[in-house]
This record gives sequence, structure tokens and C-alpha cells, in this order.
Amino acid sequence: MKKLSKVISILLVCLLLSSCVISVSAKETDNNSKEEVVYINTDLNGNTENVNVVSAFSKGSVTDYGDYSSVKMLNSTDKISEDDNKVTFSSNKDRVYYQGTLKSYEIPWDISIKYYLDDKEINPSKLAGKSGKLKIHLKITENKNCKSDFYKDYALQASFTLDTELCKNIKTDGATVANVGSNKQITYTILPNKGIDTTITTDVKDFEMSAVSINGVKMNFNIDIDDKNLFSKVNEIKDASKKINDGASSVNDGANSAKDGSEDLKKGASSLNDGASDLNTGINSLSTGVNGIYDGIKALNKNSSKLKSGSKDFYDGLSKVNSALSDFEISTKDLKTLTDSSLKIKKAINSLYNGAVKLNNNLGYAQYKSAVKSASKGLLDIDTLLNTNASTIKSLQEQIATLETNVKKIESIEGYEQNPELVANLTTLKTQIESLSGIVQLLQGNTSAINGVDTYLSALSSGSGELVKGLKELNDNYKKFDKAIGSLVTKLSEASVNLTKLSTAINTLVNSYSKIDKGLNNYTDGVAKILYNYEKLVTGTKSLVKGSSKLNEGTINLKSGTETLFNGLTDLSVGTNSLLTGTETFKNKTSNIDTTVQDEIDKILEPIQGGNKEVYSFTSSKNTNVSSVQFVIKTSEIKKEEVKEEKKTKEEQTFFQKFISLFTDLFN
Repeated sequence: MKKLSKVISILLVCLLLSSCVISVSAKETDNNSKEEVVYINTDLNGNTENVNVVSAFSKGSVTDYGDYSSVKMLNSTDKISEDDNKVTFSSNKDRVYYQGTLKSYEIPWDISIKYYLDDKEINPSKLAGKSGKLKIHLKITENKNCKSDFYKDYALQASFTLDTELCKNIKTDGATVANVGSNKQITYTILPNKGIDTTITTDVKDFEMSAVSINGVKMNFNIDIDDKNLFSKVNEIKDASKKINDGASSVNDGANSAKDGSEDLKKGASSLNDGASDLNTGINSLSTGVNGIYDGIKALNKNSSKLKSGSKDFYDGLSKVNSALSDFEISTKDLKTLTDSSLKIKKAINSLYNGAVKLNNNLGYAQYKSAVKSASKGLLDIDTLLNTNASTIKSLQEQIATLETNVKKIESIEGYEQNPELVANLTTLKTQIESLSGIVQLLQGNTSAINGVDTYLSALSSGSGELVKGLKELNDNYKKFDKAIGSLVTKLSEASVNLTKLSTAINTLVNSYSKIDKGLNNYTDGVAKILYNYEKLVTGTKSLVKGSSKLNEGTINLKSGTETLFNGLTDLSVGTNSLLTGTETFKNKTSNIDTTVQDEIDKILEPIQGGNKEVYSFTSSKNTNVSSVQFVIKTSEIKKEEVKEEKKTKEEQTFFQKFISLFTDLFN
């Protein structure tokens, strides 16, 4: 297939190169068929600017259609007319050409060419003369607005020409790169119904670039492939796939049978393991119970000596209590002395508390004011005195302020010292100020003294309050203490009666416990004998546990082995089932492989061969009998501005020179 791809690319390049210009010597076609070459001029970004179509016919009367803004004959002076998208002319030339400029157009391809200098997009109109790292991004996709099959049927060849004097380190993918003099020509071949998205990178200096050219032609290669050997191998694959499927079926049947047998073995091993496990569990439970009883007997035996010793100590203790109770006696006289003393203390604390309360009630500043008022028979009221002092001090201070103002007025009179009357008045004023200031100080002292008494009595009253609080707490607590003493005395009186009964009961208990102590000694001897015989039972159960454990481990290993065998055979069965499914799928897929291969070959070659599809006109669907349509797309060039010399008058050109010049002018 790689060889075929290379051959197709070479043939496509040859076809595109040969189709760039319509040859003047083209052979005549039957029935005056039409050939179209569509010349598309774009800006540097690939945006279409104008479309000119050159149509070629054989001699005779011609009627053609197209939405043209203007038309003109190219190689004759015959009259041409255009009316309502209909073009007509008549010529005797063997091959006649006319050009029409389309008013509106949608070309089959969306062409995008973007330029990036040092990783920043740049307007190509500003790129000429620049230096740096250049990236050219070419993208060609289908133009959905073009209602035709040109995109599906036509191949493209896009060519970039870079001057190696201006461009270094040229890199790209998927292109044919050729040296053309000092230039690198980068050519991309784009098959029908395929787009392209590629980049060219290069380091540029003082950059310029020729126009990008894109040519499009209908693929029409007649490729004949000898598929005899190919289909011979395909049939071998079909036969081999059937044999593989038959073998996989046999393997799958054997795997399923082995799986079924291993499942029965697994079930038997599982049942055996369950029984051994139950037996092992029961023996372990028995061993645990025996060991528990053994440990309990050991603990009983271990504590037998303590039980004997404790019993003896208890008996000795009861004897001592019995002896002590017989010596115990409580005096009724002592109890009465205790209650009388506590009552006297309670009365003394209560008297002390009542005196403190009375003192606190008569010690405050309010009581002081009341006492002063009572002693003066209502003539001296402390609050009234304080208010009078305050108002008098304020009035005197106002008078002093007035007198001081008058002093300043006299002292402000120039030469008042020589005026005896002014001096006398000044002296009088100062004497009055001094007298009034003394009265103010006296009143302020009186007020301070009253306030001092207030502060002292308030502090004293606060202290006495704390004293009363403490005495109250002492009084309340001792009342409780006295009550508790009374209760204690009552209980001790009752205890005196009950102690006699208790002494008698304990004496009886002492006599009876001697029999219990003897029974305990007999009990501990019996426990020691049981312990000796039980040790033999424990040894036997240990041996039984070991044997049961080994049996259980063996059945576990057997069960695990049969499960592993079953799982392995299950996996094998699943695998052979998958294998069988796969081989059946492969057999089914390859049953028609000859047809599938043929269809795929036809599918690959269809866009290249072109088939027998009718060629349609690009300019109008009314145009029939079209033998070929070709596309020539060209961008502007990136070139630095030069000072243009005044053009000389053109010399007379030959007809062929005029014809060639005409096609060149299509892109200028």
C-alpha cells in the first residue's frame, strides 16, 4: 500500500503541474464541449478577493451562462455579449477563450493562512522585512456554503516558495520539499474530501515570500490492480479461520467437562472439611471447658490456705469483740454534763450576736445625723447645714470675684499711687477680699469635717456589718452543732441498752463458728484431691485437640486445592468460551472477506480514479457538456516596497506574448 501511495502522489503532482495553464494547442473536443479554469485571487490570509473564470470552446456559435460583472474575449476580436447571466458569441477560431469576472462566489474550500512572528500573530501585510522565528499556519477545510461536489472530487496541491537566503531551519511535516535554485519549494498534496492543518517554521531575516499557489483538479486516474494473488491469500485466511474455530470448539468442550468433574470433587472436599471443622470446634470447646474447670479448681486450692487462715482470724476477732463489749459502759451523768455545757455555749453566742446587731443598727452616718438633730432639739440639721455652706461659699466667691475686678480696675489707672483716695479704696477692697476668703475657707473646712465624719462612720458601719455577718454564721452553725450533740446523747443512751443484747449474740456466734471452721478445713482437703485427679483429664484433652487440629488443617488444604482446581478449570472454560466466541466472530467476519477487501480497495481508489462522474460547471448549473474544470488559487506576495522606475512604453508584442501576459495579469 505504501508503494501505491507513492505512485498516486507522483501521478497527482504530474497532473496538477500539467493543468496550471490551458494549452493553446489543446485538441478539439466533441460537440463543442466547454473547459473552465477558475482563477481565484486571495489576500495574504487566504480570504477570496476576486474570481475570474476562463472558458474555452471550439469554433462556432457559443452560448454560456454565468453571473458575471464583466466579460471579454481573450484571443480574438469577435463580439461578445452578456445579458441576464447569458453569454453569447460566435468565432471561426479553432479554439476560442473568453474571461468572465464573477459578481458573487462561494469557492469549495475555506482557506486560512496565519503568520506568527516570535509566537505572536502578525498581520502579513506588516511582515515584509521582519526578522525572527516565523510560523506559517495553513488550514484548508470544506466550505459548507458551496453547494457542489468539488471538495469531494477534487485534489489540491498547495505550494510555498521560501528563499533560503532569507529563511533558515525550515521545518514542516507531510510535505514534499524540493530545491529550486536558491529556493525551497514546499508542496502539500491534499486528496479529495480531505482538508489539511499544518505549519511551517523557519528563522527569517529581512523576510519576503512569493505568492502561495494552490491548484485543484478532478482526480481521474485509471489504476488497474492485479488482485489474483491477493484474493488467493484471502481465501486461505477464510479456510484457516474455519479450522481454528473447529479446534477452539473441541478445546471448549473438553474444558467444560473437566470443570464439571472438578465441581463434584470440590463439593465433596467442602463437605469433608465442614465435618472436620465442626469436630475440631467441638473438641476445642471441650478443651476450653476442661481447662476452665481446671483453672477454677487450682484457684480454689491455691486459696484454701488463705481460707483456713481467714476463718481462724475471724474466730479470734469475734472473741475479742465479745470480750470488749463485756467491758464497755456508758455514764448517764457524763452525757447530761455534755448537753448542759453545749446549751450554755449556744446561749452565750446568741447574746453576742444580738449585741452586735444592736451596735450595727446605731453606728451609721444616718444615725449620727438623727442623734445631732435630736440633741439640738431640731435646731441643727446636718443636710441643711451642708446645703447652706455650699450656697454661702458660692455667694462669697462671687463677691470676691467682683471685688478683685474692682482692684484690677484701680490698679489699671495710671498714677493711682499718687491719689490718696484711690489708694484708700484699694486697701479697703483688698481687706474685704481677705476677710471673705477667710470665711470661705472656714465654711469649706466645716463641710470637709462633716464629710470626714460621714466617711469614718460609713467605714465603721461596714466593718460592724461584717462582724454581724460572721457572728450570725457562728450562731446558726452552733445551733446545728448543739442539736447534733442532743441527738448523739439520745443514741448513746439507746446504744447502752442494745450493747448488752449485742454482747449476748456475739457470744453465741463465737460458740457456733468453731463448728464452721472445722468444716472449712475438711472442704479444702477435698479440693486438693479433685485437683490431683483433674490434671490427668486436662492432659488427655490436649492430645485430642492436637489430633483434631491436624485433621482440620488437612481437610482445609484439600478443600483449598479442589477450589483452586475448580477455579482454574472455570477460568479455562471461560477462556475457551471466549476463544470460541472470538474464533466464531473471526470466522463470520472472514466469511465475506473477499468482498470486504474488494470494497475497501474500491473505496480507497474511488476518490483517486474519479469514476464516471459527470463534470459540472463552476459558474452555472445551466452549462452542460463540460469536459473539465480546474482551479488556480493564488495569494498576494509578501514583498518590501521598492522605488518603482517609470515604466517604458511597451513595445509591440506578438500574439503569443499578449496571450501569456493576459494570464499573468490575472494575478496582478
